[in-house]
Amino acid sequence: MTINGVDKMWSRSSGDATFSDKFRRLDANFEEAYQVLHTVGETRVNILNAEKDGNRIPYAGEPYPGFPFVVAVSASVETVSPILSIVSIKYSGEIGRSNRTGDQPSPLFAPPKIDWDDVETEEDVDEDFDGNPIVTANFEPLTGIKRPIADQTVTIRRNFQLFNSYVQARYRQAVNSDMFLGWPPGTARIVKFSASNVIDSNLGYWEVTATIQFRYPYKTTPDKAWYKRVLHQGFYERVGTAPNERIVRATDGDQMPVNKPVLLDEDGVKIPDGGTPYYKEFKIFDSLPFSLLGLI
Repeated sequence: MTINGVDKMWSRSSGDATFSDKFRRLDANFEEAYQVLHTVGETRVNILNAEKDGNRIPYAGEPYPGFPFVVAVSASVETVSPILSIVSIKYSGEIGRSNRTGDQPSPLFAPPKIDWDDVETEEDVDEDFDGNPIVTANFEPLTGIKRPIADQTVTIRRNFQLFNSYVQARYRQAVNSDMFLGWPPGTARIVKFSASNVIDSNLGYWEVTATIQFRYPYKTTPDKAWYKRVLHQGFYERVGTAPNERIVRATDGDQMPVNKPVLLDEDGVKIPDGGTPYYKEFKIFDSLPFSLLGLI
């Protein structure tokens, strides 16, 4: 059995494009047909893979000419006669827009989708809004008091040609070192970063989704918005002056070792009752430029 000819049927070419996702996404569908001349009894498998004199039926996943991300997704065979069949190929995929002359339509040119939201958590607090310590009349700390903390969040979805999971891991451990969406350095943190491959890892692209949480710098500066902030207190205090200073067990008014932590100043010296508490801040995240991610 033999394939005698493969010819494209220009009269049966068609296509359409449809906007979706609030005009962010543009999907295209094309269809074309080929006449295949063959000997009687030729199998459908051979007809679907027909090739003759440099003309052939497109392969599964092959891009439509001029549209690199619109690929062949299905094929069907129509028997016209014992020696003539028509193979129809359907293409489907996403295309984008570009203002630059000569660019091929591509989903990589699609604008990002940006959705703002917020998230609220209950956090323990040890001082009121004005900075006064939450203590009893005898200056003992009160515990179990919580305050709702509302953080702004933004979810950005964008198409990328490449995706690097190692870079993703680095940024999941960092806050912004640059201005990002109007928020100063130190206030933004990526709390979710995912990527989904479209088509396949060689031919396709990646749809990346990042969720970023912004923290207002409550009782601190913006660069320390994501620092851990704790009341400086302990069972030991620093006494004396250099070079004779030393660290000893803190004692109460009766000169007995305390059984509850005492407030300490910046240097570890016990703060007198009624004094202003001191809070220590600890850096727990790296700092990286979010603008280099290309999300916006």
